[in-house]
Amino acid sequence: MEVEAKFVVPDGETFQRLQRIDHLAGFALSEDRVKHVRDTYLDTSERAILASGYACRQRIQHGGVLITVKGLRDAEGAIHRREELEVWLPSVEPPARWPESPVRDLVFQLIGDSELTPLLSLRQTRLVRLVNQGERLVGQFSLDEVHLLAQGKEQTCLELEVELTPEGTEDDLCALVNALQSKWGLVSQTQSKFERALAFMEETREDPRSQSGRSCSGSAGG
Repeated sequence: MEVEAKFVVPDGETFQRLQRIDHLAGFALSEDRVKHVRDTYLDTSERAILASGYACRQRIQHGGVLITVKGLRDAEGAIHRREELEVWLPSVEPPARWPESPVRDLVFQLIGDSELTPLLSLRQTRLVRLVNQGERLVGQFSLDEVHLLAQGKEQTCLELEVELTPEGTEDDLCALVNALQSKWGLVSQTQSKFERALAFMEETREDPRSQSGRSCSGSAGG
């Protein structure tokens, strides 16, 4: 189960200020590391995975491929709780060549004999920091500049995520959420990146002229 809080970052100035903090709600934040991520979401031509309430993500990284299947559930304010299954592949392969795993079993249960093809893609630059309380690793703090891609168009969003680690508790997450809401005035992001990218794709398909260069927040550069 993945448990995380998501917030909209309203503008580039706030994004940059958040990069400079080293403590939040009494927790220490480590130095950041930058990750460049490209995700491709897969589904059948009939969108069987989406229709069953899941999303299947293919992320190429570190010389391999991470396949993640996540449940799509409504958020409780800023907090998202979702079923999450993962499997690591040495290269891009069809499900029939994935190793035996809960991910493979679930995907075959959802798609049967159908093929998986790309549904949509997004790119993001992530500034990742660890959240610690003494020796306890509470979570991961990420500032994300997200580029949604569809029909040759792009939309840029800024957001902040805090994901709990196994050592973190819901009380820890609530303290972090309260600080981000009360001291930083951040607004909850109730949709996942996948859900926003899907909506952007549908909007672009309906009116391809209106979405070019659209931004759902300020740019990271201010």
